[in-house]
Amino acid sequence: MNDNWWALASLVLSLAFTGLGWRLLASGRRFMYAHLWMACLLALQTGALCVKAYQTGMCPIRGASEVIFFLSWTINLFYLLLGRAYRMSVLGIFTAPAIAVLTALSLLIGLFGPDVQGVHDFWVTAHVGVAMMSYGAGGLAAAAGVAFCMQDACLKRRQIPGTCRLLPPIRTLETSMKRLLLVAFVLLLAGEWLGWQGNLPIHTAKTVIVILLTLGYSVLLWLIYRRGMPGRALAYCCVVLFLASMSIFLVSR
Repeated sequence: MNDNWWALASLVLSLAFTGLGWRLLASGRRFMYAHLWMACLLALQTGALCVKAYQTGMCPIRGASEVIFFLSWTINLFYLLLGRAYRMSVLGIFTAPAIAVLTALSLLIGLFGPDVQGVHDFWVTAHVGVAMMSYGAGGLAAAAGVAFCMQDACLKRRQIPGTCRLLPPIRTLETSMKRLLLVAFVLLLAGEWLGWQGNLPIHTAKTVIVILLTLGYSVLLWLIYRRGMPGRALAYCCVVLFLASMSIFLVSR
């Protein structure tokens, strides 16, 4: 079975989950099997990655389309690992649309032909893989930030519709954003170290983006743990940092 069929199946499932999840959320009903849906989605994503790895004999991160799909896999992985632990299963409704967009983008890029960038050794694979895990943690932090803004708006209006009753508490979302930002920052530093250890060629535009991201995470974490930061401002920063990290794909060629 071609890896694109696995990816297409994961796209269909993520869109179905998004539609059903938001419909239930809008009606104030809890999505009881969110983790099961996302686990099935992860299985399809893993299948696509395994088929591609079997076909090429390498980790499937050789070009923009493969890297973007790998990023969608890491976002889902972090959700499954942390969502239940932090009682944030409902965040799957925010995570699934992001996965659908990334998967669709990956498939669209693949339609224009292979964008393979040579043979990758251990250092390239480790560098890119860890960096994508950092962006995955940042993506889940952004999803928590969007949920925080929705919950905060409901509380300020002193109206708690069914939608907001199903969202995690404000404090839980704020704590999750802080922890996910820290995880993303540590993984980003690890990815940079792996690239330096492997003496990988320097891409000027990518290097500038990574340096700016590192500075952004450093300043934000310093403000969080030394000065304190309002939850809404933290949520905005999570979304901005994730969107900024996606700009690296604009210079991936």
